[in-house]
Amino acid sequence: MTLIFYKLCLNASSGNEQDMEKTTLRTGFTTGACAAVAAKAAMQLLTTGIVSDNVEISFPDRSKREFSVYQSCLIRENTIEMARASIIKDSGDDPDVTNGAEIIAKINLIDTLDQVLIKGGKGVGIVTAPGLQVPIGKHAINPVPMKMIEESVREMLPSGGVMIEVSVPNGEDLAKRTYNDRLGIKGGISILGTTGIVYPMSKEALKATIRCEINVAIAEMSLKGGEKGRIYISPGKIGEEALKRVFGKIRVIQMSNFIGYTLEYLRTKGVSDVVIGGHPGKLAKILMGYTDTHSANSPQATDFVSQFLNTGKRFNTVEEIIQFADVNAHSLRRGFSVLAEEIGKELKNSYGFKSVSILLFNMKKELAGRTVG
Repeated sequence: MTLIFYKLCLNASSGNEQDMEKTTLRTGFTTGACAAVAAKAAMQLLTTGIVSDNVEISFPDRSKREFSVYQSCLIRENTIEMARASIIKDSGDDPDVTNGAEIIAKINLIDTLDQVLIKGGKGVGIVTAPGLQVPIGKHAINPVPMKMIEESVREMLPSGGVMIEVSVPNGEDLAKRTYNDRLGIKGGISILGTTGIVYPMSKEALKATIRCEINVAIAEMSLKGGEKGRIYISPGKIGEEALKRVFGKIRVIQMSNFIGYTLEYLRTKGVSDVVIGGHPGKLAKILMGYTDTHSANSPQATDFVSQFLNTGKRFNTVEEIIQFADVNAHSLRRGFSVLAEEIGKELKNSYGFKSVSILLFNMKKELAGRTVG
């Protein structure tokens, strides 16, 4: 969902949304995008000796964005010549705890041919528990940021290779205001992002966008001669892409954490058939009695899912349970389909839909379980 879409849809809404049209919420950039920019600025300085005030990088959608470089300089550590550059993270109008943080990349040349090695430094957390996208013992730099950082320096790669260290000076303090410690990420923040963009999390703007996109989806079905039938929804981008892998070219409405709000609006619009795709760590919260699944308003679902599946073990995340089922207990995989069935029944009974289909996906967008039929 984008703010552009929200602005275009306002004419179809009513109430306070008309006043909100006067306000434009700024998007921002992820820690991963900032690390990639800092790496490129440092790489340019190291290979050309030129200090760049502005640096442009490519995003995962292949669009290009330009950033202002905060600081850059050549340094020497233990006789090794390095370049250091930093970016000040701008989260736009999103209340992100990392807004204003300095993201630093330090680069030095290595002999290994054509290799880009990336590690974390001060203020970047280390993964100490399973179930995350990064292996235990590694710094918490997620796969998409890793790729963005590597791609940002590849075009300037010398005959050998480079070592890149990403650090956040106040990252350890910032991490105390996140869930990192509970997730087993110690000593700092995570370098995150799947798109490079941070979208403002204004509740009213998101709700207005959800309503608008539902209205558009219903209108599209009407133009095609259909009834107010099947609507596909997901908490976010991972679920959307996973649903499209299963069903092909469909419109998927991103509902964020507003599951109850979205379903109630669908009910009032006369929608009868709902398909929901997402991670069980999010959707299992429905059976726990929560339809606002933001972490501030609902607990983690890990213990609930573990008990539901009768694993007899303690896990750090629901993703870890999926991984455990894949490797050690294939019979548990059937339990995720039972979980999906129960979520579907709960929503069907609560909102009166004719049918509710639930598809549960892991973080790799692979199917973990689904309702039958």
